[in-house]
Formats: sequence, C-alpha cells, structure tokens
Amino acid sequence: MLITTERLTLHAWSESFFDDLFELAQVPETVRYVGTGEPWSREYTLVKHRATLEHWAEHGFGWFAVSAAPGSFDGVVSLVRRNATESGLGMPAVEMGWWIAKPVWGRGYATEATTAIRDHVFASGFTDRLLAVYEPANSASARVVEKLGFTPHSKFTLDGRVEQRAVLHRPR
Repeated sequence: MLITTERLTLHAWSESFFDDLFELAQVPETVRYVGTGEPWSREYTLVKHRATLEHWAEHGFGWFAVSAAPGSFDGVVSLVRRNATESGLGMPAVEMGWWIAKPVWGRGYATEATTAIRDHVFASGFTDRLLAVYEPANSASARVVEKLGFTPHSKFTLDGRVEQRAVLHRPR
C-alpha cells in the first residue's frame, strides 16, 4: 500500500525497512522523547519491527515508512491499535506516533505525513478515534498534534517522564 502527498510517499511497513528503522533509532535526538529516551538496541528494534509486521497482518494497517525521494527513508508514522486499558482513555483507540529523520527536520514532513495517515485511517473506517501520546517538552510534536486537531485529554507519568494524551475523533 502506498499513500502519496504533494512531497511524500508513505509505504506500508515491510521487512525491507528494518535496517532503516535501526539506523533512525540510533540517533539520540530522534529517540529522546520515546520510551527511556535511549537509542534502541538491535534486539529491541527487531521486536518492534516484527510487532508492526504482525499488526499489519492482523489489522490491515500499522506503521508507514516516509520517503521524500525514491529510495529514501525519512521517517516513520506509526499506527497501533490500543484497547480501552492500553489507551488510557477507557475506550479503544488507534495510537499515532511519528519520527522524522534529523536531516529533514523543519520541512513540515511530520505534519504532511501524519495528516495523510489521519485522513486515510478515518476514510478507511479503521477507527473512530486517534490517540497521540507525547511529552509536552517536545514542542515539535506538540505543534503537529495541534495542527492535526487533537484535543488534550490527560497527563500521566511514565518512567519518571510527564506524558500528554491527546485525542482526535473522526469527523461525523
């Protein structure tokens, strides 16, 4: 599956993206607001990679690789189905996250890619509700959340870090 925007191509996740994901997960500035904030080990990256391949097989959607040029790997937009407990909302949702490669920061790719994925998910009927979880200190992600129309829901602490949940409901 491919989704295209004016400047980007979003590719359904496949085996071929593992090395790119591992390389992206080694950049401290990319991972500082994810999980422990530390670069991912090869083993942990493989676990995440396999989980998203399984998610695609089970749900028909999941992570997308972001490409600004043929053959480039410029980031990831992730979609993961969460049950009512996992979402922290008391209702199921699809969690959306994103990483954009540092060399292409500041070009609006995160907003462009997530907007296309948001629209695809809602148009396809995969969910009525998107969830974004981010650290308020991550001002770039906070701006993307705002631009996409998410509404702040609740704050919580995870591993000593303050996280913000935000929700976006499918337009009626």
